[in-house]
Amino acid sequence: MKWYKRLFWKVFASIWAVSFIVLLATIFFVGAVAEQDRFKEVVTAKAQGYAEVMVEKYERKGFQTLLPRPPRPPKPDDSRGRYEHDKHKKEKRDDFRRSVWLNISERVFITDLKQKKKVIGFNHFRRGRDSTYIFNMNSDSGNAYQVEVDLNWEASPFTHVFATILSVQMVLILLIASAGALLVSMIITRPLNLLREHSQAIYRGELERRTDKKLRKRGDELGELARDFDRMADYVQQTITSHQRLMQDVSHELRAPLARLQAAAGIAEQRMGEDDKAVQRIIRECQRLDQLIGEILSLSRLEQMEGLGENVWLYPLLQEWVDDAHFAYPKRSFHLNMKSDCEVGVNVKLLERAINNILGNACKHTPEGTQIDLTVDKADQCVVCIRDHGPGVTEAQLTQLCNPFYRGQSQTEGYGLGLSIAQRAIERLGGTLVLQNHPEGGLEAIIRLPCARNQ
Repeated sequence: MKWYKRLFWKVFASIWAVSFIVLLATIFFVGAVAEQDRFKEVVTAKAQGYAEVMVEKYERKGFQTLLPRPPRPPKPDDSRGRYEHDKHKKEKRDDFRRSVWLNISERVFITDLKQKKKVIGFNHFRRGRDSTYIFNMNSDSGNAYQVEVDLNWEASPFTHVFATILSVQMVLILLIASAGALLVSMIITRPLNLLREHSQAIYRGELERRTDKKLRKRGDELGELARDFDRMADYVQQTITSHQRLMQDVSHELRAPLARLQAAAGIAEQRMGEDDKAVQRIIRECQRLDQLIGEILSLSRLEQMEGLGENVWLYPLLQEWVDDAHFAYPKRSFHLNMKSDCEVGVNVKLLERAINNILGNACKHTPEGTQIDLTVDKADQCVVCIRDHGPGVTEAQLTQLCNPFYRGQSQTEGYGLGLSIAQRAIERLGGTLVLQNHPEGGLEAIIRLPCARNQ
């Protein structure tokens, strides 16, 4: 499962996104209005102090108009200096448009009411606007002046939002929201992950596995889910255990009459002779019944066998098992291709049973003269491919080949337990078995086993 599909990150992202959107809406609709009111108060207070200082300078200099000092022009031959000056001038103008808190002199226009002339103010000051605040003031000498303050809110709301996002308060709020989202995500997903681990353990055959005691004691829906899970696990364990016990008991009970039947067949053979067809038929059916009982016992005992074992290398084991298969089926040819030897920590008897069943199935259900290839490679796991060159099977049969007692098109050979035993044995080893038709023909069995831990 990809990380962004996990429930933990979905819950975390949802809570964090909702918190962030709510904060943005609050800042945009509420904060902008409050910021504009605060802006007017601050600019008005600054304008009053600025006007008092400018009027004092104006009267001290003999009622001379205070004109702003023009910027020094760049040298004609200094193109680089001219470029830097124009760039600085443009940046300063843009800064004024972006920031509403700078350059109070740009926002104040003072007029001497007695002499009807400008005391100070830029020529581009737009008088008579709706956003202009006008008040009169008297100096210490008794002269009256009119002060006009530009309270135009030129800042974009988005600029205010971005400035607030970058503020320390916003960062702290988002960190707290992230911590809350993380806590809620852990409260929801941690019990679910524990339940998933327990369900996987039951799937691996650990039927006695149950949920944590703390999780069962919870009074919420997750606690109820854990208790329901334990009840389900109890039922599954009882069902599987009773099923296994039934198969073993029936198989053992069949052994006694089978033994008596075999003894009777031996007596009949002595009396009627070895060439008697009826006696040969009885002996052959007894052998098949004995083999079937052995297969059923093997299938029921697989769940009780431990999958882990000592670390072994696959090449000598596969070579031995291929030689055994060639001895049992001398008309078959086997080719073992070891691309990379693998060391695995498995129960060798379980692995031997699985490999021999797959090889035997390939030899029984494919025409004589077909070659059987074994390929071993190692990536993140040990991969063993067993392929025959027969006609293969239909896509509908692929999904049923590992079902117990399913024999496909063959109704005479085998009992349909070989591949089922092989699949369960490989699962007990912690691996997987996949059956598929090879693109070039034939049936291919792909076995994946975990490598030894020291590799």
